Amino acid sequence: MDAIAGQTKSQPTQDLASRTFENKLFQLIWAVSLMAVVTFVSFPIQRVLLVWLVYGRQAYSKHLVYVVPRKPLRFSDGVLVPQHLDILTGAGMFVVTVFGLTLALFFGLRLYERFFGNLRTKTQQ
Repeated sequence: MDAIAGQTKSQPTQDLASRTFENKLFQLIWAVSLMAVVTFVSFPIQRVLLVWLVYGRQAYSKHLVYVVPRKPLRFSDGVLVPQHLDILTGAGMFVVTVFGLTLALFFGLRLYERFFGNLRTKTQQ
């Protein structure tokens, strides 16, 4: 019996979420998935936010202003996108997406472990 943890060596010392995130294959798949979500979901939303912050909400529907996806970023009317807003909204969308999805997965795995746990050990008790 381990004096520090208070558990025997046969019991897992980590929860399901920790064991999942230690798996190298899972880390690779999770990183690729996050890159895909950031690229195809978060950055288009970021461009909408840029238009809303500079031109207002009606710019999309009435004036048909959008961000042209080339560097340097410009609006469809030729005006350069303010660099500080581009950096702020891009970093914000990245942080919200990556940390939000990672925390959601982490807590989802914890809930799964709490309610379903290891079914083999539950049936043996």
